[in-house]
Amino acid sequence: MNRRVTSRFSYAVSLTCVVALLALGACTSDPNSIAEQAKQGDQKGYIAGDGAIEQIPVDKRLKPITLEGKTLDGKDWSSTSVRGKDIVVINMWASWCGPCIKEIPELEKVWTGLQAADKPVQFMGINFREGPERGAALAASQKMTYPSLTDKPGTLLLAFGRQAPTNTPSTLILDREGRVAARANGPVTATTLQGLIDDALTS
Repeated sequence: MNRRVTSRFSYAVSLTCVVALLALGACTSDPNSIAEQAKQGDQKGYIAGDGAIEQIPVDKRLKPITLEGKTLDGKDWSSTSVRGKDIVVINMWASWCGPCIKEIPELEKVWTGLQAADKPVQFMGINFREGPERGAALAASQKMTYPSLTDKPGTLLLAFGRQAPTNTPSTLILDREGRVAARANGPVTATTLQGLIDDALTS
């Protein structure tokens, strides 16, 4: 093969590789990537949950956690106020998180059902890394009736230690003793959440 043919062959191979790589990139665009997720909000991207559900057996649960702070309407709240009586469903959310907004009707459906049935369950959101005015506006627009703690600094998660959620949205269920009994890493459906709550109530 002479030098001119070799050159043309090398160019063709290189061009083919570039086209293949571009096609591969187009076909494998991940809708859960930070770049894609950032398009859903107006502030920043976030780490997507993988949808994993974990239920922790009673004998494997760690020590009770104490979550406390101010709600979006300025009231003081502590998880110790319901310890020994209620289980607590904690949901981490933000207005800049698209899946969080889509999840709210699922949470609201379960919450209103539990309220109507007078079940010993408390819901408490954590409005993560934004001011209370912004969080309250989103809660009102979505007709969210369960309360949320405001957490602009993002420090409330420290209460959970190594069990802290790492994604928005995330949901954790505390048993009556204040221990993490279950958690969902990502959005949950009403059916899944109801099942986790039912299990926590009977454990």
